[in-house]
Amino acid sequence: MTDYSQHPQRPLSELEAFTGNILGKTGAPSRYQRELSKTMKEKFDEDATFIVNCILKDGEEWSDRALERSVACLAVSLQDSRYKTREKLLSFKYVAAAICLREVDKLPGWETLPHLTLPEFKPRARLLQ
Repeated sequence: MTDYSQHPQRPLSELEAFTGNILGKTGAPSRYQRELSKTMKEKFDEDATFIVNCILKDGEEWSDRALERSVACLAVSLQDSRYKTREKLLSFKYVAAAICLREVDKLPGWETLPHLTLPEFKPRARLLQ
């Protein structure tokens, strides 16, 4: 994320890398930042596609073990890291969880399971009026 920042001491946030939008100090990106955003988004999409394909495929063929791999990736992403970094990365968790949901949705009989019903949300009455 430091490759696309304007200053090596202020790397981009993961949110900026994940969304592909570099924000300037004023919130509106400059033309240079828009160009960097475009190339960064392309690179992120390329890397994310590679990771997704590693989970879903065996070489060029779709894998029968994609669900197991995605669950393993999600489990690893949820573990506490032994390495100390400035910022904890969350996007891999989102990618792994999305692949898990996609693969679970493909399971036979999944659509016939009873749906979870949540209790109705009732906001608390304000104590001070």
